[in-house]
Amino acid sequence: METQENALTLALMTEPARATICRALLDAGEDGLPAAALAQLAGLSLPRAAHLFQELMQAEVVALSIRERQVCYVLKARRAVREALGYIDSSGLAD
Repeated sequence: METQENALTLALMTEPARATICRALLDAGEDGLPAAALAQLAGLSLPRAAHLFQELMQAEVVALSIRERQVCYVLKARRAVREALGYIDSSGLAD
């Protein structure tokens, strides 16, 4: 596994909400999802989710977009996220 995937795997393991957000964005495809929907899926308040979104943006994992007056996020690092989540799932680290 490459360095980016190693770092991403560790980040996703240490904050289950990050993994939930990344899984949802992976499933959403190129359209991404509104911030409020992602926060709800992860069981977070919008302010707490905003902090995670900022971290993911700084790591260049997600990108922000505005659609129909909604703040939305789109997954940028699709391959890295897919590999990191696959590693977490196959190793049983998510349990």
